[in-house]
Amino acid sequence: MLIEKQIPNRQKDENLVLFLRRHPIIIFSRWAVYLFLGLIPPFFYYFISINYPDVLTHPLGYPVLLLLACSLYLFIALFFLNAFIDYYLDVWIVTDRRIINIEQRGLFNREIAEHTLERVQDVSALQKGIFQTFFSYGDVHVQTAGEIQRFIFRQIDNPFEVVRVLNNLIHKHEAEFDNRLFETIKDNKTEAE
Repeated sequence: MLIEKQIPNRQKDENLVLFLRRHPIIIFSRWAVYLFLGLIPPFFYYFISINYPDVLTHPLGYPVLLLLACSLYLFIALFFLNAFIDYYLDVWIVTDRRIINIEQRGLFNREIAEHTLERVQDVSALQKGIFQTFFSYGDVHVQTAGEIQRFIFRQIDNPFEVVRVLNNLIHKHEAEFDNRLFETIKDNKTEAE
């Protein structure tokens, strides 16, 4: 599967449990703002043509307005693509052994952090506001006992379901660890006798 190839430093027999991105409403809301900004030059042109038609017939008026409109469209396209790159490359991966946080910070800055499930101390979800509740997205906070003490899965879909899956994985992992520890103690005890 293509998504499983994106797991960095994949370990032997490691299985993908969750592959998370921000909720699609986040990128659509950003794009809506940029599309609204793209409507400004035609309305401005219409306003100028009705109220100040002399500006458009002036030798410098029309070229300057065209240059400003093209510059605005260039910046809108830049922000549009930047929003997509930020959305597409911010990824949170949960496997049966660890949690991986991949965040794109700008065009050429990428940060990857990971923690094993043994280091996870607390998992909680947060939905605030009517939009997050209505569209069922929010943040998941993962408290760890490592250098990076808190992972935040930002604006992901169904955060309470993600918390449930993470807690089940953590409890399963703790039970397996306890069983291995019990077997090791039992084996050491039988060897001592």
